[in-house]
Amino acid sequence: MRQRAWSVVVVSCVLAAACQQGAPLSDQDKAAIQKAHDEYASAVINEKTDPTAVAKMFYTDNARVLPPNMPAVEGQAAIAQLYTAMGHPKTFKFGPLTIQGRGGTAYVEGTYEGTFVPFGGGDPIADKGKFLATLQKQADGSWKLSQDMWNSDGPPPGIFLLAGALKADANEELKRLDWFAGRWSLELEAKTATAFGPAGKSTFAMDCRWFPGGDHLICASEGMTPAGPYHEVTLYTYDAEAKAYRGFDTDNTGLAAPFGMVSGNGTWIFTYNLTAGGKPVRMRMTLFDMSNDGCTFKQEVSTSGGPFTVIAEGKGKKLPG
Repeated sequence: MRQRAWSVVVVSCVLAAACQQGAPLSDQDKAAIQKAHDEYASAVINEKTDPTAVAKMFYTDNARVLPPNMPAVEGQAAIAQLYTAMGHPKTFKFGPLTIQGRGGTAYVEGTYEGTFVPFGGGDPIADKGKFLATLQKQADGSWKLSQDMWNSDGPPPGIFLLAGALKADANEELKRLDWFAGRWSLELEAKTATAFGPAGKSTFAMDCRWFPGGDHLICASEGMTPAGPYHEVTLYTYDAEAKAYRGFDTDNTGLAAPFGMVSGNGTWIFTYNLTAGGKPVRMRMTLFDMSNDGCTFKQEVSTSGGPFTVIAEGKGKKLPG
């Protein structure tokens, strides 16, 4: 009797799991998903449709997007910022869609192609690629994206630099810079708004490579900040004659400045001498808790010779490969 009761429970659980999966997508569901993609293609090329409207119309509240060459983003507000960073499509269309799924979940695979005006302006760039997406059925019968991932068939546009390796006869000071070499994931939270940007959280992807010759390390960073998309290029080297580390930093906010670097006691300290609001400002970034896997860091500013105040804190994680 006890054995029979257990068998009934097992069968009931199996049937319940099967029911929870739901029936295969109907032709009506597939037509609605195709319609959503057609409407998306029309909306993104319409200059009157802003990125915030696109995010609300086609993505769920907590949708997650995995774009190429940038960190993943989550939520409609972050997706709207991502669309701003990608620039405006002049033309856009999907190829044939492969639609599968059960119940209220659909999986779509397909291709896309179009021309895109880069963020900040410039000549349109032609691109085509492929995508995978997950959609969820809404109460009104429509379908919205809950996960979205795509990549291009071509190389990313922009300047390409050859990468080298730390030179074989590098001195000990230059060897210390090799700690930065590799790919990084960075998170930063600004505690308060300053002349350098608003308060809030930022995420970045950074790639650091030795320039051919092995004397200079170049890092390229991109990500999202509360102010919008962020792009940065930084150069590091050691000046043997001056016996000092040198660096230069430029980004899409207009910053273009040299900085000094000091290494010691398990830390790196970067110091910038800048001007903000007509006043001299010293900005200092300190890296500590350094290991082969990453570090933590803080940013401080001193205005007109005053004391340093912490404005932001973050952490960096070194990625494999």
